[in-house]
Amino acid sequence: MNFLFDPVKFENDTFIWTHGVKTDTAFPGYYHWHQCMEMLFVHEGEGTVIVNQHTYEMRRGMIFMFQPFQLHKVFANVSLEKPYKRSIAFFDPSVFADSLSPFPLRHGLFMKLWQGTSIGPAFDLADEVERLESFYASYDNMVKQDRGQDQEEVAMLLLQLMGCIHAAREGEQSGVVTVSELRPLRYSEQIMQWIEAHYAEEVSLDLLAERLHLSKFYVSRVFHEETGSHITDYLTARRIKQACRLLQSTVQSIEHVGIEVGYPNVSYFIHMFKKVVGTTPLKYRQRHVGLY
Repeated sequence: MNFLFDPVKFENDTFIWTHGVKTDTAFPGYYHWHQCMEMLFVHEGEGTVIVNQHTYEMRRGMIFMFQPFQLHKVFANVSLEKPYKRSIAFFDPSVFADSLSPFPLRHGLFMKLWQGTSIGPAFDLADEVERLESFYASYDNMVKQDRGQDQEEVAMLLLQLMGCIHAAREGEQSGVVTVSELRPLRYSEQIMQWIEAHYAEEVSLDLLAERLHLSKFYVSRVFHEETGSHITDYLTARRIKQACRLLQSTVQSIEHVGIEVGYPNVSYFIHMFKKVVGTTPLKYRQRHVGLY
């Protein structure tokens, strides 16, 4: 299993940038998070993005904004005929917030994307895709001229993107949305929401299937079809994510942290933590205290 906490190494940079990366082979993705914000723009491709117990269809022209320490996964349906092409940026939002402050509307949106819970993380900007690709190409030219780390250039890109996102949200909010207009939750979303409420307890496929009034076989199959992963992978990711948070933000014992996240056997908790994160809970705590 891949590591969950995927730290971004900035070294002397403040804005890590990759532009137009194309993949035409299998891209199953994995559950992970970063200590910074991640901004994903989809040039081409189809798939699913999972974040906050919700699944979002991924397609050309979409931007995804992942907050620091937000558990997420990108699953792309890739083939030679349908490659996955994207641009990704990693950055510490606190570094650039002041640069946007002279522009109240865009600054306010940026702060909500960084710290809020009411908007995001997915924005369908298909109608603006040509403008967006122009913005990205322009900034990429700055990178090639060794100006990619200039505060002004990054701020310009962020202002342009905030403007597009704001315009898209204005269009979405032009009418009042009633409950009857909301789409029903996918089965995978119902499963993730149930896990969110019960991950600290003993979780069994039998109980989950019973609560959803589905067969065990169908529960497993539909989750894999909709997310590209198995239920046990998501459950483990959610438990270990919470364990990392508790190890960094509390002084609870290793044994108590394990119990809090659904691992009453401390030896098994340490085994699973090391398998996923690559180190023991104690060593993780010693290295990462204060990140949350």
